[in-house]
Amino acid sequence: MMAPDGQDSQYGRRPGFRLWEGSPLTVAAVLLTAAVAAGVTFALPVISLHGRLGLTPLRGGDLGLLWRAGMLPPAVTQQEAVDSLGTLLLVSSLGTLAIAAVTILILSLAREAERSAEVTVRRAVGAGRRMLLRSALLEGGLVALIGIVIGGLAGAVVAASMPEWPGPLRSGGSAAAGVAAVGALVAVVLAGVSLPVLFPRRRIGEAEPHAPTPLMPSAIQIGASLVALTMGALLGRHAAGGIAAPTGAPADGAVYSIAMPDTAPGERAQRYATLLHLLGADRQAEVSLTSPGALLGVGPVSTVTTDCGNCWEGGLPIRWRVKAATHHFVSADTFQMLGVRVVEGRGITDGDAWGGARVAVINRSLAAREFQDGRAVGRGIRVVDDGNLWSTVVGVVDDPLPIGLGGTIQPRYSVYLSVLQHPPGTVDLLPGRRGPAEDVMMSATRTALGPRAVDPATTSVSALVGGQAAPLRWFAVHFGLQGWAMLAIAALGSLAVMRLWVTSMLGELGVRRAVGASRRQTVTHVLLRAAAVSAAGIAGGAWFGAAIWSVLADLAPGLDPWDGALVARFGLVLLSSTLLGALPPAVRASRATPASLLSAS
Repeated sequence: MMAPDGQDSQYGRRPGFRLWEGSPLTVAAVLLTAAVAAGVTFALPVISLHGRLGLTPLRGGDLGLLWRAGMLPPAVTQQEAVDSLGTLLLVSSLGTLAIAAVTILILSLAREAERSAEVTVRRAVGAGRRMLLRSALLEGGLVALIGIVIGGLAGAVVAASMPEWPGPLRSGGSAAAGVAAVGALVAVVLAGVSLPVLFPRRRIGEAEPHAPTPLMPSAIQIGASLVALTMGALLGRHAAGGIAAPTGAPADGAVYSIAMPDTAPGERAQRYATLLHLLGADRQAEVSLTSPGALLGVGPVSTVTTDCGNCWEGGLPIRWRVKAATHHFVSADTFQMLGVRVVEGRGITDGDAWGGARVAVINRSLAAREFQDGRAVGRGIRVVDDGNLWSTVVGVVDDPLPIGLGGTIQPRYSVYLSVLQHPPGTVDLLPGRRGPAEDVMMSATRTALGPRAVDPATTSVSALVGGQAAPLRWFAVHFGLQGWAMLAIAALGSLAVMRLWVTSMLGELGVRRAVGASRRQTVTHVLLRAAAVSAAGIAGGAWFGAAIWSVLADLAPGLDPWDGALVARFGLVLLSSTLLGALPPAVRASRATPASLLSAS
């Protein structure tokens, strides 16, 4: 049937709005299969890895020291950071499945709009509801099965092409979680295809307009996609930028691992003092002896007791305060090599040796909050294996930004102790920029500690620091992949929901055309409404994403949790996808006559 103006009035062929060109039900079934396959492809590899991502732990364990209270090794803190990032990635993959489920329901609603007449005819010729439901479930099961098979094969390809996890994989993994996720997706498909049978469309009269199609699902999809895309970009940029080594440590310098776990603390302290004396015979030489992880800003976590003075907490006078703090065991040159500035008092010196008066250096946060008026120098602090002995605070340093993975989830308080007064059973020996030559290092180490003290697995500063960025790069790739998968799946949903929305707006568009609105004005009206929905989704994603991105910054030291340019760039991509989904039906509606639009409504 041709419209009076010569246009093909496709809206006048039958009530309702034809969603798809060609065979509408076939196109909808293909898109349903694609949504199922996409959800399975990108979610199952992540679900299968959840809880299995491990890290090669930092050496040391309890460091051979008798801790006065419980101690949390740095390896546990780093693993906690990886587990938290893994949980965020799992939530992102479940978000991909949720976006797929919403898209499936939207596509099912679109198919219901096309199939309502078919269901009515079949009911009229005698088909019972049970027969129709059985047919719909069989069709839905076939769609789900094809989607799962394609998604499973594609997921295997995606998993094989992704970079391997830069560390050991722990045993376990939840196959039940993957089965449950796929089962939930199948249930959504079956529920969607059952809609035309269980809830057939009923209209009181021909003049009754279609209820406006809700656009909230599209806004939610846009917001979720923005969160995931930005998360991957933030983490990827941070990891690609690399993690800078401490300012005083040569990037190409070697870190020598020393282990003396079976030696008594007093003897260890004496041997460490001899080693530092031999290497520092030339006063121009720089060498640092630290506990494992100190170079990265991570260390064992235990409690300290501070002699606060005239302090109050919760309205009660409390002189002795027990707080969690990160412990670092360092030598005289360590602060200079790590770029840590002493802001009050002094640092650790060679004179702070075994048998001498116990001393400690603390960071600015501990001094400001746990000592009266922030005056910590000269006051007492009880640490590590001191028992009832007290160390004297001799200096305060800046709060350094940790560069090691998990460093930002450690306590904000840090205490630095002399490696000669609290000698760990495992230490790292690092020559500075003016450090002794390698042959001198090895000779002095053998003389002072014995031939077996140096671990043959010596590494470089750049490798040690770069190893902290490798897990972040892996997570960045997978977060970005989830984000783009969300965008692709959401684009399918956006295409359907915008067509459904235009269907529900046909009466309004017909009235606008009847009172003189041009085709361009009709298209502009639809696109502006679609842009408003997209803007709402982007605003919601930016608001909710700010909380997620701040959690990411807590796990990745140095990561900037907000980048307006990234949000704007991905927001533009999402806005464009929404407008592209709304443009075809808007153009088709603008080409129809007002009468055909009103009759189709």
